Amino acid sequence: MSRFTVTVLIVATVCRVAAGAEPDPGWSSSPAVGLGPLLLPSQSPVNLLLLTPTPMPPVTVERGTLAFGALESWNNYFDVDPDGRYVIDAERASLTLGAAYGITDRLDVAMSLPVAYRGGGRLDGFVEWFEGRLGVPNADRRGVPRDRFLVLVHGEDGRTYRLDDGAAGWGLEDGTLSLRYGISRGGESFPAVLAGVAFKLPTGRENALHSSGGFDVEGGVTVGRRLGRFYLYGAANVMRHAQSEFLGIRLSRTQWSAMAAVEYRASRRTSLLLQGLVTSASARDFGDLARPTYEVTLGFKRVLSSGLLLEASVLENLLVFDNSPDVGFHVGLVWRATSPR
Repeated sequence: MSRFTVTVLIVATVCRVAAGAEPDPGWSSSPAVGLGPLLLPSQSPVNLLLLTPTPMPPVTVERGTLAFGALESWNNYFDVDPDGRYVIDAERASLTLGAAYGITDRLDVAMSLPVAYRGGGRLDGFVEWFEGRLGVPNADRRGVPRDRFLVLVHGEDGRTYRLDDGAAGWGLEDGTLSLRYGISRGGESFPAVLAGVAFKLPTGRENALHSSGGFDVEGGVTVGRRLGRFYLYGAANVMRHAQSEFLGIRLSRTQWSAMAAVEYRASRRTSLLLQGLVTSASARDFGDLARPTYEVTLGFKRVLSSGLLLEASVLENLLVFDNSPDVGFHVGLVWRATSPR
């Protein structure tokens, strides 16, 4: 049984428990949009320092509505370059707080600010056991101490950068400011279309690996379409970064990302989601950091009340294993002051 299959079974079991038959709370203001994609950006260790988009529903917050979000992510990393250029053996737990306000029925503005912990964590034993049960080779992981914290980079400029247990702890990361405009509200037979632009604000400290420094900018389009009990979502974004170098690594000044998600409305309050996110290389000519990341997330969303939405998911990396988390967990809550009309 594959690791992917096991993850599907776990998420499906949780969703069956969460599902109910309560009246439709009318969470979305568009017939083309359900509960929306999972609010989880790329969890690649380098992408987290740069501006990468968070998948969002292709509808804006309605005029005069104030929405708040709290998103928690927990990732385990063991990314080791075969040529010895970098080692990222760590766990990261982050809490992102955000708020959005509807300026008009088509335009909203949002801000978010994450704080994150980086350290050795507690998941190494679980990951080793899980991979062992599935027959995944993990001799490299088993050959080092469990739950250690080590970020070691031998830069192309000859410098060596190292963080270890003495540098573990919490820190403020870069904030984000975004504007989104609804091109099409969508309907039963035509899609919702939304365009947006976002800016990264360098509020984190570079030497603690909480920021790449500089102001990044990104723009993109998100589309949603209903097909019976299914909702399909897609997004394409382009990011332009201020920095061309970080820790002696040449960064890709321009990146792109593509997201595709399928939402199945299991009940009027509960949805099951399968989501894929591809992000182009964050670095140039630096091992697997110079290759795209492929992240697949399985999760569910549950409307707890007319103004409160819960989501939870499990993330797995695919195809390239030394530029993204071995496993990640995500929980989010979104609360809005008023319901859509």
